[in-house]
Amino acid sequence: MRAMVLGAAGMLGRDLVATAPPGVTLLPFTRAHLDITDTRAVAGKVAELRPDVVINAAAYTAVDRAESEHETAMRVNGAAVGELGRIARAAGARVIHFSTDYVFDGTAVEPYAEESPANPVNVYGASKLAGEKALQASGADCLIVRTQWLFGLHGRCFPRTMWERATARSASRVVSDQVGRPTRSVDLACATWQLIAMELAGVIHVANAGAATWYDVARRVYAACHGDDLVRPCSTAEFPTPARRPAHAVLGTARSEQALGGPLPAWEEAIERFLAEITS
Repeated sequence: MRAMVLGAAGMLGRDLVATAPPGVTLLPFTRAHLDITDTRAVAGKVAELRPDVVINAAAYTAVDRAESEHETAMRVNGAAVGELGRIARAAGARVIHFSTDYVFDGTAVEPYAEESPANPVNVYGASKLAGEKALQASGADCLIVRTQWLFGLHGRCFPRTMWERATARSASRVVSDQVGRPTRSVDLACATWQLIAMELAGVIHVANAGAATWYDVARRVYAACHGDDLVRPCSTAEFPTPARRPAHAVLGTARSEQALGGPLPAWEEAIERFLAEITS
C-alpha cells in the first residue's frame, strides 16, 4: 500500500510516519514541501505518486487564534479538505482525515456518538465540521477519525506545558469543569493504521480510555514531579479565553473499540508513558 501523509512534520503526522506497518510505502510531506491549501500542487503530487490512501494530518489547530483568523482556519480545515477529497476521488485514492470533539457543543450528559448532532461553539470547531462536510460531499472514499485532547512528543501540548511548569516548581491553576478524553498521538496513530487496514469508511471516534478534566491531567503530571501542592483547580469562568470550549464533549468510542478488539490504553497510562519518554 502506498500511503501519502500530509502534515508529516506535526505531532500526529510524525507518529503516523513512525508507526507505519511493514509493507506500507510512505510518501510523507511536510507543510513546507506540500501545503494542503495549494490545490494545484496537491493534485500534481497525487497524480504523480498515485497513492492508495492519502492521510491528512495537516490542520489549523490554533483554537483561540482562529477566532480572529476565521478565513485562514476555514481555508485550511474546510475548503482545502474538500479539494483534497475531489483530488483523491479522481485518482481512486482513499482519504483518512482527522477531526475533533469541538464539532460538538459539549452540553450532552452522555458521550457523543458518531451520529450525534454537531453544533460547534467556536471557529475552530466550525472549520473542522466544514472540512468533514466538504470531504463527505466530495464523493471520495473516506474515513473521518474524530479524536480529542491530543498530546505527544512532537510539538506543544498541555501535558508537556504542565511538566515544564511542574519541574520549574511553578504553581498552576487549571480548569476543572471541562471534561474530555486525553489522547496520546502515538496511540491514535497505531489505531489509525489498523483502521486503514480494515478499509472502514464514514466517521469513527478514537480516543484513549477514560474521561478527565484538564485539572485531572495537570494533577497527574504534577504528582509525577512531586509537586502535588503546586496545582489548584479553577473554573472556566475564572480562566477566560478568546474561544469558547465545549464543557463536556466526551467522545463515545464503541464503534472503534468493536473494530479494534477493545479500547485504547487508559489516559492515565498514556500520560505515564509520555512522561517516561520526555524524561528519559
